[in-house]
Amino acid sequence: MSRAIRIVAYAVNGAGAGHLQRLAGICRWTRRYAAFCSVPCEVFFLTSSEADGFLFHEGLASFKLPSKTAVTAAGIDKLTYLALAKQWVWHSLGLLRPDVLLVDTFPNGSFGELVSALDLARSRVFVYRPVREEYARRADFHAMLPLYDRILVPEDEGTAPVFVPERVAGAVRFTGPAMVRERVELRSREEARERFGIGEGRVGVLVSAGGGGDPSAEADLRRATRALLAHPEVHAVVAAGPLYRGARRASERLSWISEPALAEWLPAFDFAVAAAGYNSVLELMHAGLPPGSPPRPYLALAQSRRAAE
Repeated sequence: MSRAIRIVAYAVNGAGAGHLQRLAGICRWTRRYAAFCSVPCEVFFLTSSEADGFLFHEGLASFKLPSKTAVTAAGIDKLTYLALAKQWVWHSLGLLRPDVLLVDTFPNGSFGELVSALDLARSRVFVYRPVREEYARRADFHAMLPLYDRILVPEDEGTAPVFVPERVAGAVRFTGPAMVRERVELRSREEARERFGIGEGRVGVLVSAGGGGDPSAEADLRRATRALLAHPEVHAVVAAGPLYRGARRASERLSWISEPALAEWLPAFDFAVAAAGYNSVLELMHAGLPPGSPPRPYLALAQSRRAAE
């Protein structure tokens, strides 16, 4: 029997859950290819996301570090947490010794710790999803890219601006969007609408707050559902996200869901009102849903561009 290939997916970043979904989509395909080649494949996630239950649903093993949000809420000293987090990543990688280290969005790590840890993996792969230009052109961002063996851009070539130094251009591969579900895995419209109680003749509208961790999520959802329910033909389904902690108000035409893999249920809806997160927009387009997407001002995200498109 062949020795197992060990992959560690680094998802210690992000205020939402998109980085988990993106890396899970990549790892699902990696396991399929490994199975086709009759090669055992072990996948471990290192994550700080409070949405790590999604990984369990996908059959992916994970090690969990408290998120920055949880640490702040618990009143833990930031410097203590920073030192702990760096040591946790270093020791985890030292023990796992991955064949492939898969890093999403932040090449130097969420705490700047990966510059001292990349040599603990035999091969290093950076998932470079499009980010704001001012972030992508930062010197510390560019300095890390040559340390990766492959740079995967989860876009079709020519569809999004990606800024890389000339010396690493040969390592870049455009893979197309990394989806957590393929179209053949989507549920039928009938099954999905029944799942959410959307009656015959109703217009099904998905209202999403992305990961749900944004401070304005509760107010945004309340505003959107109030406007939608003013139309008697509308049935609104709120996907608040795994990080949402606000109030939930259900009614005959208003449902709340907490599906860990909402992507496969998207055929239930006629359109969506959702935050313009990278994965949110791609998943909606993948399912053929026209989204109305208000952007949010995150440092590394290009939400304004996606919302305009």
